Amino acid sequence: MPRPTPPPTYAEKLSADFEALHRDFHALLEQSAIHNIDPNRGGNSGVAFIGFASWGWARSEAALEVTRMALLPRIANLRTRLQLLFPHPTPQLGKQHAEAWKLLESWTRRDKADHSVPSTIEEAHAIVDTKIDILALFTELLSPDDHPVRVMPDTNALIDNPDLSAYRAELGDRYRVHLAPTVLGELDELKRAGRNQDLRDAAGAAVRRLKGLRDNGDVLQGVRVAGEVTCVFEHTEPRGHSLPDWLDLSVPDDRIAASALLLQSAHPSAALYVATSDVNLQNKLSALGLPWVEPPHV
Repeated sequence: MPRPTPPPTYAEKLSADFEALHRDFHALLEQSAIHNIDPNRGGNSGVAFIGFASWGWARSEAALEVTRMALLPRIANLRTRLQLLFPHPTPQLGKQHAEAWKLLESWTRRDKADHSVPSTIEEAHAIVDTKIDILALFTELLSPDDHPVRVMPDTNALIDNPDLSAYRAELGDRYRVHLAPTVLGELDELKRAGRNQDLRDAAGAAVRRLKGLRDNGDVLQGVRVAGEVTCVFEHTEPRGHSLPDWLDLSVPDDRIAASALLLQSAHPSAALYVATSDVNLQNKLSALGLPWVEPPHV
């Protein structure tokens, strides 16, 4: 039986989203117009105005306003996701990215007195090509990873199937499992206070199996599970102003999603998958551009 194809990785999804942004920004420009706003263009007043832009965006009709408003949150989402991959860019890369994002945002908002607006839509197309190409080149900056495939199971995935090597059929024979603090804490809580005895027993069995991995070495550094499958216990909770502002870290699903996003950002060239059958968590992961896989049942 052929091995199922895993969903697109974070980097592949991010690349696809840049392609979509590139296409839709050109469509926005095709609906737009540029006119001369130079206050000196008449030249007969005897007064010279200094520091004013020469070209500006023509007034948007309602349909174009809708298009611009739909584009702005997509730009903000992509900016957050790309910045998480490169939290410490070189000065040159940081400047290039900042300038590209500034132009895309200002041309969508249509800021007044924007000196970057060219004289023609054709020139605007060429400038957008350059700026988005700079951002989309992130794939060339990703270094190889010692663990190119990684998986983070949620609590229910471990209760349903605590065998960490069970993902080989879908993800291949070599991958690293990351156990988030939120998940470990939820398992401990469920083994004591689950809603029924079956749940308490399943959570307890999962905890015992995970504790057994300590016999294989330091779980904080990484231990062998089976074959080329290894596991590491994460100990830091997600935090930071760089996370998308809609994530509520008081909500367990959001903490798992945030943990996965930060883990992916720490290993940008790895393919990270979250193992979950929780439709709400799957939806949040999709919004972050993170792939998920259904946990295999026992």
